[in-house]
Amino acid sequence: MPHQFGRYLITGGAGFIGRRVVDNLLLDPAAEVMVVDDLSVGLPMPAARPRLQTRTVDIRDAGKIEQVFAGFSPEVVIHLAAIHHIPTCEVERAYSLDVNVVGTETILEAAARANTARLVLASSGAVYDWKDGPLDEAATPLRPADNYSVAKHTNEMQTRLWADRTGSQAVVARIFNTIGQDDPNAHLIPDIIAQIPRDAPAVEIALGNLSPRRDYIHVEDTARAIAALATAPLTNGVEIFNIATGQDVSVAELVELLGRVMGVRIEVRQDPGRKRRVDRPSQLGATEKIKRMLGFEPRRNLREALIDIVRQSEWRCEAAQ
Repeated sequence: MPHQFGRYLITGGAGFIGRRVVDNLLLDPAAEVMVVDDLSVGLPMPAARPRLQTRTVDIRDAGKIEQVFAGFSPEVVIHLAAIHHIPTCEVERAYSLDVNVVGTETILEAAARANTARLVLASSGAVYDWKDGPLDEAATPLRPADNYSVAKHTNEMQTRLWADRTGSQAVVARIFNTIGQDDPNAHLIPDIIAQIPRDAPAVEIALGNLSPRRDYIHVEDTARAIAALATAPLTNGVEIFNIATGQDVSVAELVELLGRVMGVRIEVRQDPGRKRRVDRPSQLGATEKIKRMLGFEPRRNLREALIDIVRQSEWRCEAAQ
């Protein structure tokens, strides 16, 4: 089915998820895409190709952002740019809020002046209250518990106000734990791999909490879902969708599966110094709405994501002997 829009601007379009969203959008031969990214995470701009433009801009630079929007006139804005690294958000609180909240307001103001028809906001499954079972877009209360999720909750409110003021559509993507190759942010899986020497048949590693359960989704599926939210024929002024698999695993189960993928028997020693003071016990996304309204279902599983990460990170396996 042809897309109803033609001009897409993606903030953070050079990032882990964003570059893959670009690839999905450009599958439509009528799509034109503008990537805005400050390249601060160390990934390059997406490869040059027809119908793709790129600009190296900090989203807090209102003057330059205004110029980009005025020149490109996006029909859809996909706002992915943010400080995603949780430890950075906790240690550099003012900086992360400046980027994640003030930067978002800069994008919303530019989108309003450009008469953008739809804005897709990358939020997080971390905005939900802590509870067992699937976290539902309509039924589960929200209770952010760290600086990153506070910013994302704020972004959702900013975006709702933008939709009310402009009469344009706002689509909120509550993204769960997205994993895959070339993630520039340090997370649990690279930390485990970095502790495993090359060719070791067995190893003991140190981790913090082992019981928390998370819903891991392959980055290719996350990108495909976001592209679908940008292009689908939606009618409501504000829509919220989880981007998740509807399946979760504990840290202990993740380690066991990773060991099978690597061919290594992994024993875990709990290190009190690695335990998070605040660590929600479960984060499982309800997926019925995105399946029903967009026909979206993940195509790749956790094992495939782990294989991708191991292949990329193999050099890191030469940890200190």
